[in-house]
Amino acid sequence: MGYWSKLPSGVLEEIAERLSHRDLAHFGAVCKFWRLLYFDNLSRLPKGIPLSLCYPRPIGAPILLLSCKPDSDSRRYACSGDESVDQRIYLPEAVNKWICGSNWGWLVMSSFRGKEVSLLNPLTRCHIRLPSLEGSFCAITKAIISLDPTSHRNECIVMAIIMNCLWFCKIGGNKWTKTKGCIREIQDVVFYQEKFYAVTKDGSLVSYCGKDPNAEAKILISQMQRRPYCRRYLVASAGGLLQVLRVYIRRYKNNNHRGPHQSYDNEPPIECTKTKINQTFRFEVMEFVESNSSVTGKHIGLPDCEGTSEINNHWSELESLHDQSLFLGYNTSLSEPASLCPSRMGNRIYFTDDHHDDHVSNFLFTNSQGQACHDSGVFNFEDKSLKSYHPNDPTDLMPSVWVTPNPW
Repeated sequence: MGYWSKLPSGVLEEIAERLSHRDLAHFGAVCKFWRLLYFDNLSRLPKGIPLSLCYPRPIGAPILLLSCKPDSDSRRYACSGDESVDQRIYLPEAVNKWICGSNWGWLVMSSFRGKEVSLLNPLTRCHIRLPSLEGSFCAITKAIISLDPTSHRNECIVMAIIMNCLWFCKIGGNKWTKTKGCIREIQDVVFYQEKFYAVTKDGSLVSYCGKDPNAEAKILISQMQRRPYCRRYLVASAGGLLQVLRVYIRRYKNNNHRGPHQSYDNEPPIECTKTKINQTFRFEVMEFVESNSSVTGKHIGLPDCEGTSEINNHWSELESLHDQSLFLGYNTSLSEPASLCPSRMGNRIYFTDDHHDDHVSNFLFTNSQGQACHDSGVFNFEDKSLKSYHPNDPTDLMPSVWVTPNPW
């Protein structure tokens, strides 16, 4: 083991240039000489990148890019374990773009009407264009990347929820393709164990082959129950596939400029506009339990589908997340151990504002004085308490997003 530091520097440099940030940090911990190579590789990053995003924080800890105005060329961010929001990262490529997805350290961005779609590594500023979307209004609700584009560009597939249906494209491809079958009202999608999993508004769970999403969907759980004022997420956890139900209440605030008791003679009544406000108050978490018996989709109330359904598959409700915590949001959902959480405590759910329709309405129909109603905070899964956290300016209309930085 004493000869690790004596390996040829040329060989080590070739290795270091091909490592991800996660692996390179471990590489730099072997010995002093390897540590110097780690710092040398940091110099390959564009100037102006905050060093707090390049060093282990610890490795894998997500950061939160805070909401902003549509024309902002930079974003404030908060690191896990530090609620300071005074730091900024320069993102001119994201001006007037929705960040509709984030994994492997990359962002999926689209123009508001979805026609221009691209990938961006916010640290290296590497930019990859994806096929344009056709149609007058094709906003992407959410998008995920199957593999790291840095090392698997030719195999990487981007899956997106567009108008409540699933569409996909390959990096380097020339078009988006709609998945087969009758699966609609998709609310979330995740890539887990080489498959794409999607959940609908009524709780149906389907899967697609990760290498060929154009194959028929496999129906794993049929319709459960449609619930009002509920948002469903899928999270790939170390223990399995989780479904999280975010339950909220809805209220309305009058936006008329006169006070509630003001009246004016000989004047017509003014029209009172209302702002919709959603407020999260509870989460439910379930784990997917898979069986072996199956029947065709025609036997479970989905007559147009040719996939199969595991008739004994079910969701098992969890009483605790133990040492894990969940990070839920508009663009991605993560499960991380307690060591990567802001409080260093597990059994928590960190959530950001995820009311997509409200963000679209604010972006389209409000003027520069419009205000977004942010709904973010921390939910203690043990005692069911919730603490709101609003680091955003009320006039920032673009939603906050979770990112796991990866400089390489």
